[in-house]
Amino acid sequence: MKKITSEEIIQAALSLFSEKGYEATSVDEIARQSGMVKASFYKYFRSKEELLQGTIAFVQEDMEKELEKVYLNSRLSPREKLTQFYMIVLERVYQSKMHLLFFSVPLLGSTDEKIAQAVDSLENSLSNRILDLMMNLYGEEWSDYYYDIIFVIKSMIISYVRMSGQEFRASEHQLLADFVMSITDILMQEMTNSDHHHEIMWKPSTEEQGKPWSKWQQVDSILHRMHTIIEKLNLQDADKIDYFSILEKLQSELAETLHETAHVKALLLFLEQVAELREYCQELKIVLNS
Repeated sequence: MKKITSEEIIQAALSLFSEKGYEATSVDEIARQSGMVKASFYKYFRSKEELLQGTIAFVQEDMEKELEKVYLNSRLSPREKLTQFYMIVLERVYQSKMHLLFFSVPLLGSTDEKIAQAVDSLENSLSNRILDLMMNLYGEEWSDYYYDIIFVIKSMIISYVRMSGQEFRASEHQLLADFVMSITDILMQEMTNSDHHHEIMWKPSTEEQGKPWSKWQQVDSILHRMHTIIEKLNLQDADKIDYFSILEKLQSELAETLHETAHVKALLLFLEQVAELREYCQELKIVLNS
């Protein structure tokens, strides 16, 4: 007999929530839709509320994995990375059917403390990723304005998700991602226009001010510097291609997990043969083990 996964239960629940609403859907119905008895449901989730928390956490984790790959892809420009970010958020929301929850349960401003915390965690995660990518694209000198722009961008995406009850094709997600990127550019141009003065509406909290780079940013910066070093090395073309190949494999490995796995150690050991890269390899190890 096929073993039911938590993800399958989440997908079954989302389907029912979209048809009947969150409150009107029972645990018994979710269990039947998942192909099991009610008692088995509680082996996975202690309640319907915990299932909803798990749904939000699942979507966040899924997005994080995809965003790591984009963030660490040195072939993408900062602009392409931010556009890809918007695209991934839209794709993952619709693929997981997360958008259907907006019709059945008040996720934003939920009175359930744990659900509210799960939503806050997802929202803060997305905000921090946008902030990182905007700093890479536009520079850190305009960081005070980014919180206002992020508020507008998130509001646009949330409104789109809440207003659209049907599935969308990838091409339509791409159109919206490109549109949101255009709006981001327009807001940046207007905010930083020296002929106009803009009051900052949303300011970072005291804890966020002077916040160190995220692990993503640190790894991405080190890999970028290593790529630049290899380009400048006085090597035979074949040797240079080998080092670029190893660096690309390292990027791919780190896109899966930001930890010093056995494979990562082996790749770093190879790169450390080049004296000019040794310092960056050591720096990368420190970041990965932090």
